[in-house]
Amino acid sequence: MGNFDEFFPFDLGHGATANSARWRKMAQLWMSDGVLANYLNSLSATISAPNVTLTPGAVFIHGYYAEIQTAQTIPVLTNGTIVAKVDYTNELCSIYYKDGATDYSGYEQSANNWEIPLWLVSGTTLTDLRVMINPSAGLAWWASVVGSTAISASQSAQINILTPRLPYAGSALLRGELLLTYPDASQAQSAICQLTYQWGLGDQQVTPTVTPTRTSGGPAGIPSAVVVAISAIIPVTQGKKTVSWRITSGTGAAGISVSTLTATLTMVNRPVAV
Repeated sequence: MGNFDEFFPFDLGHGATANSARWRKMAQLWMSDGVLANYLNSLSATISAPNVTLTPGAVFIHGYYAEIQTAQTIPVLTNGTIVAKVDYTNELCSIYYKDGATDYSGYEQSANNWEIPLWLVSGTTLTDLRVMINPSAGLAWWASVVGSTAISASQSAQINILTPRLPYAGSALLRGELLLTYPDASQAQSAICQLTYQWGLGDQQVTPTVTPTRTSGGPAGIPSAVVVAISAIIPVTQGKKTVSWRITSGTGAAGISVSTLTATLTMVNRPVAV
């Protein structure tokens, strides 16, 4: 049996050594840099030149956590950014105004210091540059079905495509695409499309519908196709769930077919851990 060349944290052996570099290597994988959403006042700000007042909130910067618990007043000039920084060498976190820095080319993100932007100052105007993060960021499920499904005129199809297992309740971005094909361009046709979550159950959620239509007058017997894309923010609950496409073919002599179906469910928030 082989061992890893690097592993930690443990109480014994190779993994017992604790230091800042090891922590950073591990902790920066947990979450993107940004301001913790829905915690305290999320570092909201107001300006009364020449000062900006920051309200309480917290940041996560490249594996390190820092927060202010009481409002702070920061002197500013007229063209720069209020940033949060972790100093690897001196092992401290700070928040301050950086004059002349207006985009990432002006923020230091090096082996010694890592800065992230919070508020852009332009004269007496503040522009929000905060990236809002939460513990569920990046948690996602996706699936695709390449094959074609035929749907007769005036009929509906409920096509299950994704079975995520959600570890907690919260909100999620539900989105998907499919290729809808009308078999005869000479006929006027339509179809009603939507994504569903837990169809027919107590926690059912559905996206708005998209109804692509085509008028008559095209070449007889020649198919025409259109890409359908849908997205919506929905509440979700913990446990095994089902995400599906629901398509209803319009009236008419010819049915429709759908293919290359995709669906993605991405958690976007949950209550902040205390």
